[in-house]
Amino acid sequence: MENSGKSIVVNTSPWIALSICGQIPLLKKIYDDIYVPFGVKEELLAGAEQDIGANDLRSSQWVHIEKVIDNEKVRLLYELDRGEAEVIILAKEKGIPCVLIDEKVARLQARILGLEVIGTLGLLLKAKKMGALPSLRPLMKKMIDNGSWIKNDLGQGILTEAGEKW
Repeated sequence: MENSGKSIVVNTSPWIALSICGQIPLLKKIYDDIYVPFGVKEELLAGAEQDIGANDLRSSQWVHIEKVIDNEKVRLLYELDRGEAEVIILAKEKGIPCVLIDEKVARLQARILGLEVIGTLGLLLKAKKMGALPSLRPLMKKMIDNGSWIKNDLGQGILTEAGEKW
């Protein structure tokens, strides 16, 4: 299985969801270069009491941690949290076409700004189609059991496309 040769900028909640189900290494299997904005790194490390995602970030030496150059652009995306805004602005600044974001408003804003958007479930589905995962259902269950919220029709649609049952 080869990766797509593309780069991606990752937001906090997808990183946490992938960490919960032990799938952070999928990012490296699918993409050549994985970027995490400094603000997302801070969010992940601030939640270190629960340790969800923090150890994965510390141990993933292949992740590029980058600061956004133009913080004024981040402030212009005031309807988003800092991490989401930094993901979008970093992608634009570095010419990276794809972002990994789950939140609806941030996904819409990224698309408006011309970025390709994939969410956690879309990434897992892509990995399954590439042969990197045998099944999505157990991973989705683990995410739900650990506090992730998956809309019923979205979960059903993803599993149907993966050839599995909800």
